[in-house]
Amino acid sequence: MRRPRIAVLAAAVVAAAVLAVPAVPAVAGAQAGPGRAMVRVAHFSPDASYVDVYMVSLNRRQLFPNVFYKSVSAYWAVAAGPFTYEVRAAGAAPESEPVIQVKGNLAAGRSYTVAAVGRRDQLQGLLLRDDLAPTAPGKAKVRFLDAALDLPAVDIAVAGGPVLESRLAYPEPTGYRQLDSGRYRVEVRRAGAGAVLVKGTVAVRPGTVTSVALLGGAGEPRELYAFSDAAGSRAAPAGGIRTGAGGTAPSSRGPTAPVLPVLLSPILVVAAGVAVGAARRRVRA
Repeated sequence: MRRPRIAVLAAAVVAAAVLAVPAVPAVAGAQAGPGRAMVRVAHFSPDASYVDVYMVSLNRRQLFPNVFYKSVSAYWAVAAGPFTYEVRAAGAAPESEPVIQVKGNLAAGRSYTVAAVGRRDQLQGLLLRDDLAPTAPGKAKVRFLDAALDLPAVDIAVAGGPVLESRLAYPEPTGYRQLDSGRYRVEVRRAGAGAVLVKGTVAVRPGTVTSVALLGGAGEPRELYAFSDAAGSRAAPAGGIRTGAGGTAPSSRGPTAPVLPVLLSPILVVAAGVAVGAARRRVRA
């Protein structure tokens, strides 16, 4: 009599695990391997709710379902060469017309981020080449991406310090620059005018490579959102990293939302295994 209840509990825990990790694939590694490239997906469209993301190579299989705003997946190894990335609304048929389609050629041994940006009715995809190469001793590498809606060109500067990037415009990324490790109070200013539009704090550790996206608009607060490209020498990351709050109001998801699914997923999977094991032991008894 207890078996159905335990089985239902196990199924519920497994379902929770699936829902808690909408954008992190089951397998991700730090190195692409021979003839392979590393790809991850990011969803930076503030008003597109969540979407199904399809990465297509030979078999057109769905890799990342239900990708929410500010989700950044772990890296996924794919065959180098011609590559197609497609985005469809959640639940849309795989054969339906995609709202985003990006085609490119991936180099073996390289790492890439494909990001969805823009308004719901004007979505576009970006194919960004990431840099997981080691940094200089005691240094960190950082780049910036302007994915915020309805902003003029901006300057990125350290509060009370130097300008890091000038005239950054949507949706172009900057190149990587090496900085001393530490915590930086960063200001996003209207280009040339000095008026501060967004403030945030970005913390980087020695040997890490970090991307910082300017996000928001369409009802979402404008903020600086940092996520890791490399956590150390050839160590691929999974999910976002801690940043300070930015914009005019706190985000409902918080600055570290993508980290939580990565931490919770093994706990939920273990819990599911315990529940299933308990069910089997009771049946044998």
